[in-house]
This record gives sequence, structure tokens and C-alpha cells, in this order.
Amino acid sequence: MKNIIKLFILFVLLASVISAAEYSFEQAYQRALTTDESVLAAKKEVEQFKANKNAARGLYLPKVSIDGRYTYIDDPIIINLEPIRGAIQPLYNFHIPGYTLPAFALEVQDDKFFKSQITATLPLFAGGKISAANKASSASLNEALAKLEQQQNNILSELTTKYFGAILAEEAVKIRKEFLNNTNQNAKEAKQMFKAGTISKVEKMAIEITAAQAQRDYDASLNDAAMAQTVLKNLLSEKDDISFSSSLFMPNQDKIPSLEFFKKRALSNNPSLKIVEANLDKTKANIKVQSGEFLPSVYLFAKHELYTKDLTILEPEYAYGIGFSWNIFEGGSSYNKTKAAKRQKESVEELQQNAVKDIQTAIEYYYKKMQNAAMTYKAVQKEITFSDEFYRARKLGFKAGTSTSLEVNTALTYKLKTRLDSIKAEYDYLVCLATILSLTGDTNTFESYK
Repeated sequence: MKNIIKLFILFVLLASVISAAEYSFEQAYQRALTTDESVLAAKKEVEQFKANKNAARGLYLPKVSIDGRYTYIDDPIIINLEPIRGAIQPLYNFHIPGYTLPAFALEVQDDKFFKSQITATLPLFAGGKISAANKASSASLNEALAKLEQQQNNILSELTTKYFGAILAEEAVKIRKEFLNNTNQNAKEAKQMFKAGTISKVEKMAIEITAAQAQRDYDASLNDAAMAQTVLKNLLSEKDDISFSSSLFMPNQDKIPSLEFFKKRALSNNPSLKIVEANLDKTKANIKVQSGEFLPSVYLFAKHELYTKDLTILEPEYAYGIGFSWNIFEGGSSYNKTKAAKRQKESVEELQQNAVKDIQTAIEYYYKKMQNAAMTYKAVQKEITFSDEFYRARKLGFKAGTSTSLEVNTALTYKLKTRLDSIKAEYDYLVCLATILSLTGDTNTFESYK
């Protein structure tokens, strides 16, 4: 039954390789940038704030509107001067007997009328509120662009973890497969030696236990590799398993910039700091807007009647001029809003200082982890050569009766550990490097360290 299960797993793995989609790391990165929902949402937000910026720019331009209304009133509007007529009529009777003056009444407005006019206004001065609104819209767009950059940078860190994590899992399967083959061969030889009476039953059992543990660890590594594939496929929105044209690597340490370089680079290029800077610009613009409430607004205006049939004698066909409005008192609302805006600016400045410290600390942390990984990798390369020779000597000694099964198992396990430690050091290094590049905003330089 176990053999059937193994054959099934191998068949599934073989089928997945045949139908696998091959990606280099760079191809996977470009794929993730076009499929990740958070990046797509950030791009939509950028488009939104571009439109908002264009809308704010329109505040400088004249506003033109057309109004129309049909109105009913209770009675026509009439200018009635009959009392004056009554006072003048006797004079006419004295000089012109029999002459009657016409009625001194004029209908100014019918009880039903339609009016339509086109109106244009152009702001001349708004207390700095229009320029502040444009600065705020530019800051909002810069914030959206920084958020998009942040999401794209996060993709590099996430992809490095998952792409090279899947490669790490595959390499671990190969190493554990080799370890399993060695333990099975040792168990086979131990069985023959036991039959020949050259080793005890306990020695044979110790070798067989190691082989059983190796089988268990190998099966677990297959599951780990399958899970790593699932996580990576989800990130890349792929249905088929993924094969890799890139591999784990250890960068040339001479090409790695110094810690101070990365720290200085982050100060000028970190997306999180750009977001805070954009928020600070918005608070400054908000202070300008609130302060502008204390100043008058001045504007040009012009209007023209489109339908003149129902105009009264008191209404012009067109008019133009200059106007202003000035809010003298509103219960201290503008004062308190300005005060609140200043406190908000101070709060963002505190957050900015804290963000700088956090980013600098994070870069130093990952830089030192990266150095540890490099040192581990360098040391392990020497251990790999030593472990091969050590295992070979212990195995020969076991056959000669000068070594125990425990010593053979220890040597073989040490050989396994050195190889796993080697690929793990490469993986840890790459994850730390990708994280640092994400913090400095230099994700496009990752491949150059290969």
C-alpha cells in the first residue's frame, strides 16, 4: 500500500512538472505586479487623486452656469399711481374741460413669467484657499503614488519569501531524498552485516530507525514543497504548478553597499516616509485654508438674460461687475479650526520622526541578519566538504567494526544538516536583502546583486 502511495505522489509530481509554468524571478515579479489586488487597488486610487487634482485646478477658472425657471405669483405686479392722477385731473379739467387723463397704473410683471440667464464668475482672491486646495490635492496624489510604490515594494519582499521559499522547499526535498537513499542503503548493508554476525541487533536497529525517520522527514518535505507551491501560485494567480528558471544564490559581498548607504537611501526614498511627508503637506494646506476664512473673497461676475420677453422695466438684459464677501463673525469657528489644523500638523511631525527611527532600526536589523546569513553560508561550505569525508570515514569504520551505528548516524545527519543550513542561509540572505531594498525603495536593483 505504501508503495502505491509513493508511486501516486511521484506521478502527481511528474504530471505537475510537465504542466508547470516556468518563471524566472524577474518574470514572477512582473506577473505579481499585474495580478496582485492590493497593487491594482493602489493604481485605481492614483487615478482617483489625479482626477481630484484636475478638479482642484479648475477652481482657478471661471464658472459659467445657465439658470431657468417658470414662475407663478398670486397677482400681477402693478405700479399704481392713481392718487397722483386724482390730484392732477382737476387741473386738466380747469384748462381743458372734458379731458380725462389715462389710468396711472402700469403692469410691471405678469402673474406667470419665465426667466433664464447665463452667469459667469471668476475668483480674483479667495484668501489663499484655492492655492491651498491645489497643494492639498497634489499632496494627496503624492500620497497615493507613495502607497502604490509601497505596495509594489511589498510585492518584492513577499515574492522573495514565496518564490525562493518554494525553491528552498524543492531543494530540501532533493537533499532529504539523498539522505533517505543513504539511510536505506545503510539499513540494507546493516541487515547483511547482522546476518553475517559482524554487528549486533541493536546496531542494526539503530540504522533502521534512522532510515524510518528519514522516510518520515522526506514525506514531510514533499508536503512542505506542495504547500510552498500553493502559496506561490496564489500570489501569481496561476493554476498550474510553477517551475523555476532562477535559483537560490549568495550575492558577492563586495557588491553589497554599507549599512549607512542603505540608511541614507531610505531617508530620501522610503515610501512610508513619502506618505508621511504628503500628509504633512496636507496639514500645511489645511492651515492655509482655515486661515483664509479670516480674509475676504473677491470675484468678477457677469450675467446675461437669455429670455427677455418677460423682463420687467426694472431688470437689465445684462450686468457685470466686481463683488466681494467677508465673513466677519461666525462664533469663533474659523479660529478653532485653524488651531486644530496646527495641532494636526504637529502630530504628523511627531509621527514622521517616529517613522524615521523605525525604518532606520528595521534596516539595521535586517542588515545584520543578512551578514549573519553570509557568515553562516561561508562557514557551512567548509563544513560540507568536511562532513562528506567524515561520513565516508565513519561508514568505512562501521564496516570494519571500528565505528558504531550511532557514529554513522551522527555523521550522516551532520552531512544532511550542513546542506540544509547552506540553502537556508542563501534563502535568509535573499529575504533580508529584498526587505532592505523594499525599505529603501530600490526594488529594481534586486537582480543586479545576482
